Amino acid sequence: MPTSKDMYELKLRKRLLSQQLSVIDDKVDRMSRMLDKKLTMKGLKKEPAKKVETVRRSCRGGVEDAKPRKLMEPETIIPGSKIDLVRKRNVIRRHNEMEKRKPKPKPKMPRADPFAINTNVPASLLPRRYTRGELPCTVEHRSSGLALSWMCPLHNLDYEHYLPIFMDGVRCLDNPHKFIARQGVYELLQDAAGDSSRILSVLDLCILPLRYGLSTKHPSVVLAIVNILKQLCTVHPACGPLLIPHYRQLLGILNLFYCKGGKNLGDAMDYKQFSPDDLVVPIAELLEMMERTGGKDAFVNIKFNIPTYTSAL
Repeated sequence: MPTSKDMYELKLRKRLLSQQLSVIDDKVDRMSRMLDKKLTMKGLKKEPAKKVETVRRSCRGGVEDAKPRKLMEPETIIPGSKIDLVRKRNVIRRHNEMEKRKPKPKPKMPRADPFAINTNVPASLLPRRYTRGELPCTVEHRSSGLALSWMCPLHNLDYEHYLPIFMDGVRCLDNPHKFIARQGVYELLQDAAGDSSRILSVLDLCILPLRYGLSTKHPSVVLAIVNILKQLCTVHPACGPLLIPHYRQLLGILNLFYCKGGKNLGDAMDYKQFSPDDLVVPIAELLEMMERTGGKDAFVNIKFNIPTYTSAL
């Protein structure tokens, strides 16, 4: 037995079919009138065409005259009614089917960039120590620029405590911490030139901060560390051989920038010779200095870490 829901759907379909049939009848009548006008204008039709009674079957199976009927006014769909719910459900179902048929874009694999800046390096502790007032220096603004004002003579400082702190702050990129760290390392090494008691004992403690700075792969940080290593090679004759066991920790990152190749300007002039864009020349100068000051085993260890290096001696 058909339920009330089935009867409702049948009545709804019957009403839609009757509307469609009336629309088709109107189109047929319009087309027949247009054809009659065209024939009379061409002179092919002398007598009016006889009306042919057409019949159509009604939905109930009977025969009715095909007379033009007025279009039924469309019924307004009440929001929240059964018709509205069915219509919305069908629209959602069709939309979901179309979404399933759409081809899904393939995910793009990230490119491997060995020169990308590494942000997973531990943060430096120098900014925190500077805000606490634990550093024996302050920034002084002079007419010639910034400078460091030390609270005591540098030879009275404990190099085993302060030099690794300043080395750790070399990888800072914000001022005044960036200036304090790099200028502090330069002045501490310059004051300790030729003094083995201050430099040789603290050299092993400075390797880890320098390694962290090179791991950032930031061009300005790498250039600052290259300059520090140059200064270490010349600060005392015994520093060169003592750096050989640490070549594996320092030269691995420098090998990336050394093999990258420099800028080929041809016969043009380079106005950015002091910018950290091209690191090949400073690194090449550092390797030559390491070979000269490191002794007989320096070239073998440099060649092991940087295979493209050639001897400068």
